[in-house]
This record gives sequence, structure tokens and C-alpha cells, in this order.
Amino acid sequence: MSPRFRRVRLAVSAALAAAAIGMLTAPAAQADAGSFANPGFEAGGGSWNQFSMPFGGVELINSSSTYPAHSGYWKAELGGRGFAGVNRVSQQVTVPAYRVPVLSFWLRIDPQTPATMGYRELIVEATTQDGTPYLLTSRTNKDSNGEYQKVTLTLPDAFYSSSEQRVNISFMAVEDAANKLPFLIDDMTMTYNLKIFRPWIPPVLTRPTIGL
Repeated sequence: MSPRFRRVRLAVSAALAAAAIGMLTAPAAQADAGSFANPGFEAGGGSWNQFSMPFGGVELINSSSTYPAHSGYWKAELGGRGFAGVNRVSQQVTVPAYRVPVLSFWLRIDPQTPATMGYRELIVEATTQDGTPYLLTSRTNKDSNGEYQKVTLTLPDAFYSSSEQRVNISFMAVEDAANKLPFLIDDMTMTYNLKIFRPWIPPVLTRPTIGL
């Protein structure tokens, strides 16, 4: 990772933390409890928060045929703008009580030449209701595959609670001015599992055998 790339990432971290807390207080449209609204972006940018720095007004959610969607016509296109900066889309989801949340989405990273350095990075985060962010996964241009692949992530224990909580899910691309191909994201889902508690079984005690 180049020094300039690291400086860009550090420069936006404070602004992103503040934005994440602000988004948690904003109302978010929900099709069903615990689900994403507009999960495949077919309603455009509806229900999604979009953030771009240093330049605003970038259509992060679009139907451009240059990079096709996984399904339908619309997808999120993060990065690939040709300048050092950050793009992010995020949405608030209500996680039900006593459930383990599992995030799935489809990701495409096109191959690049050369791909020996990570000039672009995708960061997937979940932020708890109190504003604490958790890194779920990250990818760089070195992880290119050239086609959509499904990514499934189980959120950590901080998102399991005896009461429902509002959780912010964000997809953020940080890039240098090199290697302009974007990260493409589509078809998000949130599913929920029951937490399995395994009972503690004491070890079986045996008496030592004393030789006669």
C-alpha cells in the first residue's frame, strides 16, 4: 500500500466515524423487519446513504452498462473514479433480539494489470447502536476475480442482544489515483440464526488403578 493511499485512508477516518454515528440516528425505510430496504438497488439510491470524498454528487448507485449488475440493472459502484478518495454506501438495519445476524452480498472485482500492489481497498463494516464500528472484511484489487462472487459474513457477538438494536452496515472503497476499476456490489441480504449454547459437561473422573 502506497504512503499516499495510507494518508487518504487516515484523513477520512474521523469524518467517517462521525458520519456513521449520524446515520444511526436517521430513520431508514424497512421493507421487512431485519431486512435491507432496496437490497438490489433496483429503486436507485432509495433507502441508501451515499458518501463521496473529496467530490460529492457522484452516482455511486447506478445502472450504467459499463459494469453490469449481478441481477436486474442497478448496483453500487464504489471506487474507480480516477482520484484519491473514498466512496461509501450504507444503510441501517434493525437486528431482532436473540438472533445472530448474517450478512450476504455479491461482489465483483475486475482483474487489473499490474495487480502487485493494493491500490484500492473495499472495507465492509457494521456499527453498533452505540456507534462502535466492527470490521467485517476487506478486499483489495489483488483479490480480483472478474465475476460476481457471493460473500457471507457472520457479525460478531457485539450484535447479539436480548433486545433489538439498530445496526449500520457500510461498504466503503478507499483508493489512490491509480487502477481505476471499481468494486461492484449487489443483492444484499440479512438472515438470522439462533445462537447455539453448548452445555458444559464436567469431565469424567476415574480412580487411579493401584497395581497389586
